[in-house]
Amino acid sequence: AHWCGPCRSFTPQFRKVYERAKSKGRAFEVVFMSSDHDEQAFKEYFDTMPWHAIPYQQRANYRHLNALFQIRGIPALVLLDAHTGGVLDTNARSRVMAPNFISTLPRSIDLDAACLAEVGSGIPILVRYRGKEFELECEPSEGWEMLRMQIYSMTEVPSEQMRLFGLGLDTGLLDDSIPLPRALARGLFAQKGSGLRYAGVPGNARKASSLHGDESLGHASGVMDSTRAWCSKKDDETPWYQMDLGEVNEIAGVIVASRADAPQWITRFKVSLADSEDGPWKFADDGREFVGPSFLCPCRAVFHSSNQARFVRVEPLSFHNQCSLRADVLLASDAAPDKLPTIVVLGNFSAGDVFEFASPETKSDAMMEQQHLAMLQAKLSRLPPKLQNQVSSLQTVLRYESRQLQYQALNEIPVCSIDTCTSSESYELSFMKQLVRWYKHVFFSWTNAPRCDHCHSTNTKIIGGAKPTPEEEYFLAHQVEVAQCSSCGQQMRFPRYNDPAKLLETRTGRCGEWANCFTLICRSLGYEARHVHDWTDHVWTEIFSDSAQRWIHVDSCEAAVDSPLMYETGWGKKLTYCIGFARDHVVDVTRRYTKEFEKELLPRRTACKEEELKHAVSALDEFALERSLVQYTAQQIAERRKHMEHRASEEKAQLEVGSIKALKPEEEVGRTSGDAAWREQRGELGATKAAKQKALECSEKGLDSVAKTEPSGDAGYTSEDAQAMIRARVAKLMADGLTANDALLKVLADAKKK
Repeated sequence: AHWCGPCRSFTPQFRKVYERAKSKGRAFEVVFMSSDHDEQAFKEYFDTMPWHAIPYQQRANYRHLNALFQIRGIPALVLLDAHTGGVLDTNARSRVMAPNFISTLPRSIDLDAACLAEVGSGIPILVRYRGKEFELECEPSEGWEMLRMQIYSMTEVPSEQMRLFGLGLDTGLLDDSIPLPRALARGLFAQKGSGLRYAGVPGNARKASSLHGDESLGHASGVMDSTRAWCSKKDDETPWYQMDLGEVNEIAGVIVASRADAPQWITRFKVSLADSEDGPWKFADDGREFVGPSFLCPCRAVFHSSNQARFVRVEPLSFHNQCSLRADVLLASDAAPDKLPTIVVLGNFSAGDVFEFASPETKSDAMMEQQHLAMLQAKLSRLPPKLQNQVSSLQTVLRYESRQLQYQALNEIPVCSIDTCTSSESYELSFMKQLVRWYKHVFFSWTNAPRCDHCHSTNTKIIGGAKPTPEEEYFLAHQVEVAQCSSCGQQMRFPRYNDPAKLLETRTGRCGEWANCFTLICRSLGYEARHVHDWTDHVWTEIFSDSAQRWIHVDSCEAAVDSPLMYETGWGKKLTYCIGFARDHVVDVTRRYTKEFEKELLPRRTACKEEELKHAVSALDEFALERSLVQYTAQQIAERRKHMEHRASEEKAQLEVGSIKALKPEEEVGRTSGDAAWREQRGELGATKAAKQKALECSEKGLDSVAKTEPSGDAGYTSEDAQAMIRARVAKLMADGLTANDALLKVLADAKKK
């Protein structure tokens, strides 16, 4: 009811859950029952809700349902099984707020698949594993276990480590609870129209409602093999992109892709057709709205029935970042057979990794673990507090081993799309590069200050802190920032969550949140991963590469892979200690991130003695290894110990040699994530003028864009870049003690000299 304070607090939070469930394609509907005193109050309150409601006049139904579900107070939430009508939970308020709740809901696509035609016997399937393709014949009636045995015979991935994706699902594991015949029917339906060829409309046969940037780029930038895309002007409220086939053809649909060199794509669109450019124009499928492409993969919008036309227009309705697309026309003639339903297989990326993803989780002996933890703390008790506090970092990486949490993470990752984009280089590195691009540009977002909850303005500023609420503490938010909106004056909270399950839901934060959630995702996919803590206030990930036989640096904030010298050379950081934490070991990896450890970095390591650090790392390492092996057999333990000892010896030798490779272009760029003034204030915008300039050019784009930022029609400094540089310089001078006015005058005077 609108008059109920707890209801007004609960409803906005529940709305977020509902909208997130719908965006994830989950089958979840809500019906509102009002306890308002009159119909006007009901209407005002219901206007804030995106779901259904029982009409206010039907008070008899309201009283009947209240009695049926024994509602004693509000807000109340009853969870029902729509298929059976059974009651799942009569007090579901806390249940729906759990981070894993949405992953427990059935997928809408699975319910829809129940209506598809039954599949026959002997269904051919394409299996993809580490970039290789295998074809097998599946008997639907034999079920999932036989299919897994067939896949094992081809890939040699043990069933305990096997993760299966695909068959029409864009994200998430294949679910054994869905009958195999239904899953195969879904996979076959998803490939409908995949054999259609596209017309290859030339660039000079394309037009658009508007063109962003330099006209000399031409309309050909929207062809499918373009390295860029067509982009409309920002003030174009009714954009369209037109393709002329030269003559009337039988058109089956269109294919649409994102911009190739930036995270920009359309999310919803319609298609209109005409025989003449002057019209009349007619919507395909009676104005049906099509879902746009993803950042990584194009989409095929196949019509319910083919249409004859010469001119085809894609009419975007919504977009991500900028209205940009590449497109072509799918022709109904000369179509090849549809592609086979596909399964992508992932195992453990490291051959020596004994982790069994599909095995039941072994419960640890809580009392024994507490005893071992007490012994570890005793070993560290005489060391400096900073070293004693490193125990908490082990607890962070332990959370990544939760099977439930890994399932939750896998439900977010478009594994099949990432697999499709991998190149011929080492599969685990190619997959990682695509994974970090998706994570950077699609999944996670950077928060300088939270968006206003009241007016949705981004013009907000952090003004202080607050004590965490019990709910925020539950999700490990030990720090809460408070921001104020410059537009409406409202204040909002920004809890700095450390619970990776919560971060899969919020999908925002700064480097701590980014690295925490990303390391979980790496573990979920089968990578051996480390959570690396830099004592000069940064966090990133390392993954082990079997092909390279070494640990690889990955910074998800920067979309950087194997660029360890970027902090010292590009950012200008004065590193001191970099400690890597994994589920079964702890190691000081500082030497990987510097060219001059002995001469320059070692003198800065004054927080503790080197012997104290070695003692602490050794104790933490021993504790982590012992704890990780309790669930395995004696033979597995012996093999794993031997494997870890060999790997540690190899890494020690690599670290002592240090970096002898030439710098990569990505390692000579300043920090690209975060507000420019914030980066400058931290001394991370760039070690040199060139590094700063490149960092501003790549702001929020990440280091995967470094090779793509050559001078072009819309490259180089913009007025916004110049303003960002001025703000950053002023912030730096103010931090050094100048007033705002004096800092601005100095910046302007310096600019005149240049």
